[in-house]
Amino acid sequence: MIIDYPWYHIVFCLLAGAAYAGILYYVGHRMFGKGVNALLAILRFVAVSIIAFLLLAPVSRQIVNERQQPHVVMLQDASLSVGLSADSAFTLTSLVDDIGNTLRISHETFGNTNATDISEALTRHSHDDVAAVVLASDGIYNRGSNPATIADKLGCPVYTVALGDTTLRRDAALADLRVSRIAMQNSDFPLELTINASLLKGVSATLTISNAQGQGLYTQRIVYDENQYSTNIATALPADKPGLQRYTVRLSVADGEITAENNVMAFYVDIIDTRRNVALFANAPHPDLAALKRAIESNPTYKATIIMADAAQSGRFRVQDSNFSLAILHNLPSRTHTDIHYADQLPQLFVIGTQTDLSRFNSLHTGLEIISRTNRNNEVTALHNSQFALFHFDGSDAEAIEAMPPLTAPFGEARMSADIQMLFTARIGPVDSRQPLIAATTQGETRKSFIWGEGVWRWRLADYQSGNTFEHFDRLVTQLVAFTAMQQQRDRLQVETERSYAQGETPIVRAQLYNEAFELTNTPDINFSLTGDSTKAEYQFARDGQAYRLALPDLPQGLYHYSATSGDLSATGTFAIEALNLEQRCLVADHNLLRTISNTTGGELYYTNQLSELKAQLTAIKPTIYTHTRYAEFLRLPLVLALILLLLAAEWVLRKYHGTI
Repeated sequence: MIIDYPWYHIVFCLLAGAAYAGILYYVGHRMFGKGVNALLAILRFVAVSIIAFLLLAPVSRQIVNERQQPHVVMLQDASLSVGLSADSAFTLTSLVDDIGNTLRISHETFGNTNATDISEALTRHSHDDVAAVVLASDGIYNRGSNPATIADKLGCPVYTVALGDTTLRRDAALADLRVSRIAMQNSDFPLELTINASLLKGVSATLTISNAQGQGLYTQRIVYDENQYSTNIATALPADKPGLQRYTVRLSVADGEITAENNVMAFYVDIIDTRRNVALFANAPHPDLAALKRAIESNPTYKATIIMADAAQSGRFRVQDSNFSLAILHNLPSRTHTDIHYADQLPQLFVIGTQTDLSRFNSLHTGLEIISRTNRNNEVTALHNSQFALFHFDGSDAEAIEAMPPLTAPFGEARMSADIQMLFTARIGPVDSRQPLIAATTQGETRKSFIWGEGVWRWRLADYQSGNTFEHFDRLVTQLVAFTAMQQQRDRLQVETERSYAQGETPIVRAQLYNEAFELTNTPDINFSLTGDSTKAEYQFARDGQAYRLALPDLPQGLYHYSATSGDLSATGTFAIEALNLEQRCLVADHNLLRTISNTTGGELYYTNQLSELKAQLTAIKPTIYTHTRYAEFLRLPLVLALILLLLAAEWVLRKYHGTI
């Protein structure tokens, strides 16, 4: 029992009951006889004491045990590699029907004709209370992480059912292709191929690579000199025609191969005919400059040039002669470099740091004004603003940026024009200052963006330390640069697509529309026309926040041309649908992987003729007992209320019996 008041308040409740009974039956001289009077006083004392005690809001605490059936997740591999095996008709349905009454079953499938990601299937219920997982698969995966590593983190046994055939079959396959998806025109781009062959010793084959017009670009004769043959081939192909170009790799088919579909592979390369130049003006040497330059040039369509302010101020460098698309000003204007007018006609990205002269920066009328009365600096981290709508920024990238170390930002208060949008706000310790950290604007006819803090080199380094990749930081910089450098006169209607999509995935197209004042709007409709080799269709964008979004249906592989129109505005482009054929590159089941998964998690490996043993194993799982504490108010307990009524009713009956109420 628990009450919200000190324990001695119970004494006051007893005194209240005694006082009420004494006044009623002794002070008032209502005597029914000594014994009856005492009994009536006791009944009234107990009833009033209980009622007074209930005013203290007491609660009862009970320990409750709940029994719950074990939760078992059953995962069925529905990939093409299983469909091509003798186990193509096998399902876990019969097992589900047999034990569904004694266990809570989640029966799901994974994999398709293009790819298999076992790790994704295993993690679907990673946050649930799962007693066991049954994985029916051939062990072949071509997407995601190593399933054995993922399974080890589940905290429950994984029972595997081995499907497919581990027997080697006569076959040759283009097992892997590695190529840059972007290349510059009039240059060569590298390509690497992996070719695997089994049971074809002594057989020769011809490898050819051709363009969309059927012109042969590369030919090589290959001799399979082992029954388990594998080789890597590296070459370079010419990028002579701009645009998204299709290339086809073919490996001649030998007699008796189990399938010929894995002997052909198509890929697309976006060939760029020009590079956009970015001027990176700096007050002084700083590690930020190298980080920004490398991030910008991670996109092959951009080239960055670092220019010290001394050279620009002395006239040794002329922006007009270099055809720049964007000026990045790092710690400029500064106290030592004030009289520089090199970027007035360019879109500008300001990196505001400890050497920036804030008063001179404010005089540029960029739309951002920083009021500071001290030379102090703040250590600030990033907090993503989900309302930012000038361009799409992926949620995983935002989470990565939020985890980056702090930047050093001059202390001050921001005053912003209404057209500035904040991509990230500055967080000082755990507090959101609601001041901009990274922001952008479409002010007038020239775009501007801002990074209020220096030390972004730490972000790029931290990005690599956390995931062995610079992709999150590089994507932030390239998207910010691409947005700022965009020419608004030609780009009021902007359409974003990937260069290529995998066949089977949903192609997502995004669009943004600006009015004549270059303010973001989504009032007008945007129509979308799509044309492919055998496809011609019309769609309309759906509104998504302040922008637009279009989810296209499943499209066959090929090259597609699109045209988006809204009134007299239009945007055109191309993208490709690629058939990955990952499932056909390997058809030999990997039962060793399944055995490893079971052994490391405390499960077992079963074959399709051992389902009765698996059933016995699963039904032996004991129910889960959950123990928790339940609190109940005494005032809501029926027995307490019944006791009070019983006491008062007994008192009333006695008084009635002895002649008075």
